[in-house]
Amino acid sequence: MTFHHLLMRHGRVIGLGFALTFLSSFGQTFFISLSGPGIRDAFGLTHGAFGSIYSLATLSSGLLMIWVGSVIDRVDIRLYATTAMLGLAAAALSLSLAPSVVVLGLSLFALRLFGQGMLSHAGVMSTARLDEGVRGRALGVAALGFPAGEAIFPAVAIALITAIGWTATWRIAALAIIAALGLGWLLGFALRRKDPDLEESTRKMASSEAGPRWTDIVRDWRFLALIPTMIGYPAIMTAYFFHQRFIAEVKGWSLELLASSITLFALVSVVVAMTAGSFVDRFGAVRLSHFYLTGMTAASLALALFDAPFLPLMFFGLIGLTSGCTNVVIAAVLAELFGTTHLGKIRALAGAIMVVASAATPGAIGLLFDVGISLEAICLGFVVYMLAAAAITFVLPNPRAERLRPSEG
Repeated sequence: MTFHHLLMRHGRVIGLGFALTFLSSFGQTFFISLSGPGIRDAFGLTHGAFGSIYSLATLSSGLLMIWVGSVIDRVDIRLYATTAMLGLAAAALSLSLAPSVVVLGLSLFALRLFGQGMLSHAGVMSTARLDEGVRGRALGVAALGFPAGEAIFPAVAIALITAIGWTATWRIAALAIIAALGLGWLLGFALRRKDPDLEESTRKMASSEAGPRWTDIVRDWRFLALIPTMIGYPAIMTAYFFHQRFIAEVKGWSLELLASSITLFALVSVVVAMTAGSFVDRFGAVRLSHFYLTGMTAASLALALFDAPFLPLMFFGLIGLTSGCTNVVIAAVLAELFGTTHLGKIRALAGAIMVVASAATPGAIGLLFDVGISLEAICLGFVVYMLAAAAITFVLPNPRAERLRPSEG
């Protein structure tokens, strides 16, 4: 199927996925962290204290996603996404009005749960249930919402924070989310027509089986072998984005150069996401899982060893290579290994593990900064971990290759 026919046949499903992944930006670390200096000043927090609060909020939301994410197998994704967007808007408003550290923590928890958790999950799941052969490209296009948000929102947010402050910026974000929700439903009614693909991808998955138990999933050696590489990107990327302003200060990067580098990161992610989707359809996701951390590994090595005017562009550009693959490859690997009937439940558990891992790094890295551990030493530690995680994926079976292998005799 050509790319044109893919969009013609599955356009509404892919469009829904793109919109949801794009709007999840308001709950992603790269967006929240831009208000970090203002939040720390307002509440008198150190890097380690703010990072610990953020880590606790992320950890709590990730654990709750184990259950919340599985609900998507039983309800209409459009209802699921609407609930997430209303919660995200309320969280953004709450953050802007937070009178205490407790309310700050609760607001961050809600941002992570409804944005990074539920909206991301809904956006990926809307296309992950499509048939093998088109799934990779459909996921690739839907996942473009992530880098699109990363390309657009940092510059806009920095401009707004500079002009009107971080609290007013979050109030505008809440209004934007509500406006997007209203527009989405209006477009849905205006374009209403029978669409089998949309109905199948968004309405509840009827099944007489309860699906695998959580304990069965975590005992499956295939799932265990995937965990190290699965958590590598979100954990390390969260650390980099959460402390991006501090890293920029250490390296002497201007805010303008930082924003431009993040935009480059997003553009690279877009190109790679499209390419990764095609490669998933052609070669299978399991095979790609061996190599998708390569970009981030190179980026961490560059940040540790070099210090040049072009370093932020190189750093974020290399990270973009991994970012563009992540949502496409991981969702497709899970579908290849475990099927799609209960994919929502399995991906919810995988997502929760990734969120828990990402919850640990902002606080942990912040504490390391507080006690004087250098950025370079931390980056080299990340490199060692990612090389080991990539090596483990070579033990994973490749169901697609097995199906394509000629039978003997």
